[in-house]
Amino acid sequence: MTKNGRIIVFMGLLVLVVFFSGCTTNNNSTNQSSKDVVVQITSNSSWNGTMTYNGTNYNIEGTRNKNYHLGPNPGHVAIYVKKNDDIGNLTVKLLQGTNIIQTQSISSHQEAVNIIYNF
Repeated sequence: MTKNGRIIVFMGLLVLVVFFSGCTTNNNSTNQSSKDVVVQITSNSSWNGTMTYNGTNYNIEGTRNKNYHLGPNPGHVAIYVKKNDDIGNLTVKLLQGTNIIQTQSISSHQEAVNIIYNF
């Protein structure tokens, strides 16, 4: 094998080692998402309400479970959710990464979840 051939093989092996070692990956997104704020709604039935964060109001609704990703610093967060029927429970969790900031549950459509928190 010529000198140039050995250099090409060596460079190819080096590229493979770097690729498989993970040196080309960027783990900043994993670290950032672990600090993101998430509203987690768990329900067996339909629900609706409002959510405010970063100074904007949103109408929210769904059937069964849903997550809302608010980013790493959503500022003032206000969540108001009601069930549309009396089937099962509805639980709303405000999470920052894996930490539960607040959680509330209801079982009747005459009740509502109301969570307010400043980040």
